[in-house]
Amino acid sequence: MRFNSSKCYVMHISSGRSTTHFNYKLGGQTLQTVHSYPYLGIHLQDNLKWDTQVAHATTKASRVLGLIKRNLSNCTEQLKVTAYTSLVRPHLEYATPAWDPHLQKHCSQLERVQRNAARFVTHNYSKTEGTVTKLLHDLHWTSLQNRRSASRLTLLYKINQNLIDIPKENFLKPVTLQGLRRMNTQNFQQPACRINAYKYSFFPRTIKECNMLPEGTVNASSINSFKHNLHFD
Repeated sequence: MRFNSSKCYVMHISSGRSTTHFNYKLGGQTLQTVHSYPYLGIHLQDNLKWDTQVAHATTKASRVLGLIKRNLSNCTEQLKVTAYTSLVRPHLEYATPAWDPHLQKHCSQLERVQRNAARFVTHNYSKTEGTVTKLLHDLHWTSLQNRRSASRLTLLYKINQNLIDIPKENFLKPVTLQGLRRMNTQNFQQPACRINAYKYSFFPRTIKECNMLPEGTVNASSINSFKHNLHFD
């Protein structure tokens, strides 16, 4: 249930299986059912998918990129890079540890904005195959997908190191089985998952990736060292 200044809404959460929906009333009025609703800047859906959030993020970022194109077309490459990384990319990465999509169609939608930005920054609109990939490499722009992964891993590091107020004992349980092959000594138990919505949520997905990190990365002495080992800035 969600309230705003004038209306109240209800959203029925389901992973796709048929469920019985009930009507809810407040003050004698039946609450309006919605399939998507923004909460703290993230568009949640009743089917636990991220179509609406990805569309919202890419639309907003593309709108800002268009503004930059109209006003900074004659500026230096460095200024365009600064404009993209400070004004456009944050819209694509806002709170991504909470909604990092795993479907290729969503990843492609997000990457498309960065690829368009690379063409604008370098003023290279060649249709030759591989052009944009080379532009991204020359600009040292890591894929947004890799940046989202690094952002999730960084948040998990902060939780494990008690740098933020999330009780790690509720979510991070060390592996205790002897003789189990590990990539590092900080391995955590991976939650059992039955549906993709949970499998690709923050803790199950990030714990799996964290367990694959080398020893020197997971045992980094500071958050800056951890990010440096991930090649994330």
